[in-house]
Amino acid sequence: MTTLAIIGDVHAHMRNLSIVLAQIKRHPVDGILLVGDIGSHDLGMSRQRTPKRDKRYHGSLKEVFSAVAMLGKPLAYVPGNHDLPTLQQRGNADHTVLDVGGLQVAGIGGAGPDLFGFCYEWTEDQIRARPSPPCDVILAHCPPARTPLDLVIRRDIHVGSEAIRERCEAHTGFLVCGHIHESAGCIQLGDCLVLNAGGLGKPFGRPLYGLIKRDEDGDHASLYDLEAGTEQHWTRT
Repeated sequence: MTTLAIIGDVHAHMRNLSIVLAQIKRHPVDGILLVGDIGSHDLGMSRQRTPKRDKRYHGSLKEVFSAVAMLGKPLAYVPGNHDLPTLQQRGNADHTVLDVGGLQVAGIGGAGPDLFGFCYEWTEDQIRARPSPPCDVILAHCPPARTPLDLVIRRDIHVGSEAIRERCEAHTGFLVCGHIHESAGCIQLGDCLVLNAGGLGKPFGRPLYGLIKRDEDGDHASLYDLEAGTEQHWTRT
């Protein structure tokens, strides 16, 4: 049996992160996955970058990764659209496959298909052109299109990726993501359990996290909302 903890968009919100990490310590997890948008909002739009803002961003990254490392578990992550595409901290799964607790994790960082000028964005064709290596878990920042997981509620529009959805529908196992903070939850697309772990940072940030588990009974996902005091569980059929 392998269990991995999934942490949504941190955005360097250390208070919510500390609450989440304290709860994760209570589970026998084999590793931790971060779905991106890890550092502070200082990067934001590329046009807003300054040396001072970059310094604050890199300082926030160090703080987040140090806090997660205190759990002493294997870590994999992808950069989000608010992150730099090539983060140097150990565990960057973007464009590669990493073993985390015995599960093979393939990363797809950044977000699209709409291009707003964030630091890490892509088009659908760019994602379709990427290799699709065999894996157990796809670790993405952006959710698949036309699902409850990519719904921007305040505007009532779906903003996910069709290319990511195509990956889900061709995959047996898990895809974990974030990006759309208010639409945390889980669905099944084909043979893929898709978990949006939500966001710890603004907007709509709150302390919540997910778990994915593979055992002799199959694949399972859970979402724990520590602010609401709720938990939800799903099993791949």
